[in-house]
Amino acid sequence: MSLAHSAPLETQALRILQVTQATQTTQATQTTQATPTSQTTPVPNASVVIEPENIDLGLITPGSVQTRTFTLRNKSDKPITIISAFPSCKCTTLTDLAGREIPAHGSVELSASMDAPRAPGPKDAKVFVTISSNPRPLVAKMQGVITLPVQPSPPYIDALKGNRKGIIDFTASDGKPFRITGVDGAQPNFVDFDPAQDSPRSHYALQWDLSMVPDGKFRQWMIVQTDRDNCLMIPMRIRNEVTGARFDPDVDKRGWFLTESVVLVGAMKPGEARQIEVDYESSVPKGKSKLPNWDKVLAVRSQSPSIAATFVSSTTMGDRVRVKMQVTTATSASGFVYAPVSIDSGTGNGMCFLAIMVSP
Repeated sequence: MSLAHSAPLETQALRILQVTQATQTTQATQTTQATPTSQTTPVPNASVVIEPENIDLGLITPGSVQTRTFTLRNKSDKPITIISAFPSCKCTTLTDLAGREIPAHGSVELSASMDAPRAPGPKDAKVFVTISSNPRPLVAKMQGVITLPVQPSPPYIDALKGNRKGIIDFTASDGKPFRITGVDGAQPNFVDFDPAQDSPRSHYALQWDLSMVPDGKFRQWMIVQTDRDNCLMIPMRIRNEVTGARFDPDVDKRGWFLTESVVLVGAMKPGEARQIEVDYESSVPKGKSKLPNWDKVLAVRSQSPSIAATFVSSTTMGDRVRVKMQVTTATSASGFVYAPVSIDSGTGNGMCFLAIMVSP
């Protein structure tokens, strides 16, 4: 297989956007084509419109908070009341506009902030606004692509419907050469590259193979390691029938879920201690009562001999709980560590996974 070893940053960015568009083809055929950010396409005879209807965030830094402003414009001769405004997911927070009146021919601004995940790939969030003059909600959308310094294409492992092998490209966004040093701590299976003889490149193709993994035993994440300080680990979500809702069947029972089930801790030394934070959110639908003690953290427990994990503190912020824990690597730990950690609450326990590179 022939590989492109280097390309300008603009070419890499365009390529990433083209891949994202390809993965969203099915969705695109089911929705109205997005209106450019600078334009608005009102609903026919609508008394209120949202401007713009779609904001393209472009390439997004992992873990960043993207805040944008929409305008609700009243085109009628009478004041209109906003009944509700709510996001499609809890990763997005909004200005509280419930009960706010928009004067005739006036406008009101709606600020929306979306928390970008740390895993690469496309991300979008919708905002639904219901007004007194129209039972059908108005919809605004933000969308972009979470982009790492080394970007995978596609940004996930497609292990659905019996698919157990595939190839993924990895490209340095700045065009600089780098090395892929491991996949889940094992030797990478390169395509058309010999690490013992060939010089480092800015682009690689890797073959992944999950054919030996028994059905029902898939992990949610595959972690690729590189030698770049700003991108030591690349989380790749494994898409399989058992890695979605079935991976964590007790979500409804305990009433909460991990916002990101994998935590990239980074590089640590053997015996080193570090405090990290992990968030979980209420899974109870809007308008319903949360389970008693859902936000009371009782303990944090490591399920791996490679690390110890202890509970430090927790903070409740509305629908979200931020858990602070101390992680200590074992003195015998070495190389890549993928450690399951249980967070025990008053309603049950959930599992997150810590990815750590341990070296002296």
